[in-house]
Amino acid sequence: MAPNFTSIIQSCNMWRNFDDIQDSWVSVESIIDYYGNNQDVIVPNAGPGHWNDPDMLIIGNFGLSYEQSKTQMAIWAILAAPLLMSVDLRTIRPEYKAILQNKKIISVDQDPLGIQGRRIYKHKGIEIWSRPITPLYQNYFSYAIAFVNRRTDGTPSDVAVTLKELGLSSPTGYRVEDLYEDVDYGVLSPQTKIKVKVNPSGVVILRADVQVDFDRRVSYYTTQRTPYNPLNQVFRIRNNGF
Repeated sequence: MAPNFTSIIQSCNMWRNFDDIQDSWVSVESIIDYYGNNQDVIVPNAGPGHWNDPDMLIIGNFGLSYEQSKTQMAIWAILAAPLLMSVDLRTIRPEYKAILQNKKIISVDQDPLGIQGRRIYKHKGIEIWSRPITPLYQNYFSYAIAFVNRRTDGTPSDVAVTLKELGLSSPTGYRVEDLYEDVDYGVLSPQTKIKVKVNPSGVVILRADVQVDFDRRVSYYTTQRTPYNPLNQVFRIRNNGF
């Protein structure tokens, strides 16, 4: 029986869509796959005050490696997921605590637009996930972009792509930052090709803030969405290889 999300949204702030999470990478991967494979059905139901819940963060337990823990945190932020920890805070190791306390990734998760992100690319174990976020400028979104390496062959993978191929097309450019490595790449044009190295079962998550055209001497930043940009225009599945 298909759920009546119109009715659910009227009564619930969050709901589970899939299986209970277990303390394993296999379990986390199954949830990531479910959200990617069913995004056209479940993404439209999410928004401020009513959220899809992919279940708890298991970072700091025993089932995920350090890289896998970073991946779960990044994907949950792209999904605008409730961030609920399932870990013993008395014994959590510092490197896992740092993942859970990454303010820049939490800021992506808590973005006021509340738009759930989508998987926009999947090929040979490499996935790219994208989420529109604030600030906006002249109807151009800023974005959080997660590059995920689902391979387990023991070798980091290089991914090279232009911002325009990712759907970032503002002529004023974007200030790009790596949210785990805390590296600021400066303002890049849509034609700029970026190259990231992603560890096996790991992630690189970037934030790309759209820039103001300072020649106009007026700030057009806004946190208000323009009347519904269709999601199929914001996100276009790309079948070409990068």
